[in-house]
Amino acid sequence: MDADQVDNGREPAGRTNDGGTHRAHDDGEQQGATAGCKRTAAARVLALLGAFSRGGGSLTLSEISRYADLTLTTTHRLAKEVLEWGGLELDETGHYRLSRKILDLASASTQALQLRETALPHLVDLHRRTGLTVHLSVPDGMNVMYLEALRAHPNYSGENRIGGRLPMHVTATGLVLLAFSDEAYLREYVRTPLKRYTEYTITDEARLRNTLRAIRKNGFAIADRFMAMQAGSVAAPVRGVDGTVETAVGMVYTTDDYDPRQLVDQVRLTANRISNALRAKDTALDPRTIDFNRRQAGLV
Repeated sequence: MDADQVDNGREPAGRTNDGGTHRAHDDGEQQGATAGCKRTAAARVLALLGAFSRGGGSLTLSEISRYADLTLTTTHRLAKEVLEWGGLELDETGHYRLSRKILDLASASTQALQLRETALPHLVDLHRRTGLTVHLSVPDGMNVMYLEALRAHPNYSGENRIGGRLPMHVTATGLVLLAFSDEAYLREYVRTPLKRYTEYTITDEARLRNTLRAIRKNGFAIADRFMAMQAGSVAAPVRGVDGTVETAVGMVYTTDDYDPRQLVDQVRLTANRISNALRAKDTALDPRTIDFNRRQAGLV
C-alpha cells in the first residue's frame, strides 16, 4: 500500500510476550525520536502543524510524517483528527494544507492581527486601483512572511500566499525589512550563501549592502526579475508607533506590462497611510475591514 493511501487511523497491533496484543510504539518512542524521549500528544500535533512551514505548504501524508518526525500511522491518525476539527484541508490529489481556521486562530490575539486589520482597508484600496497582487509582509527568522496577500486569483497557493515565506533578498518587501534591520541581523543573514534564482538575483554581499543603503535613503525597494524573469516587485516601509520598521507593503508586477518606477508612489502612499493609521489613537476597526472580513467568510 502506498504511504499516502493509509485509510484507517488505528495503530497496528503487535504480540506481547504473554501471547496478548499491544499497540505499536508511538512515534515519540521510535528510534531517534526528538530529544530521546516520548513526546506528548500536544507536541505531536504541534510537530504535525509545524511541518507545513516546509514544502510550499501543500504536503502529502508521507511528507508530513518526514518533516514532523512522526510515524506514518501516527501522522495519519493526527491528520484525520485535525481535518475533522477543521484545521486542515485535503484536496483531490491527496495533499493537505492548513485551513484558514488555523491562520485565524494563530493571529486572533496577537499584534499581527491588529496590524493586518489596520492595514487591510488601505491594501484593498491599492489592490482595487491597480489590479495587481498586494502584500503585507513581516520578518520571520531569515525569511519574509506574508500576513496578507490580495490577488486577482484567490486560489493561488505559491510561496507568496498568506502565511508563505521567501528569502529576504529576493523580494522587495524582504529588501525593505533587511534595509531597516540592525547590523547584527544583517551579518547573520549574509553569513549563509545567498540563493540565486535568476541572473538578476543579488548574491554578492557588497552589492546587497549598497542596495540596502539606497533603500534606506529613498524609502522604497524594487526587486526586478529577482525570482522570475517575468515578474518583479516594489515595496515601501511601514513605520510603527515607535518609528521602527518591522512591516512592509509590496506589490507584484509583470515585467512586460509595467515600469516599476511608475508604481513606487502608489506603494509608498499606501505604506504611509498604514503608518499613520497605526499611530492614530482611534483603534476601532475600519468599516471597510469589517466588510472585507465578512465577505471572505461568506457572510454577505
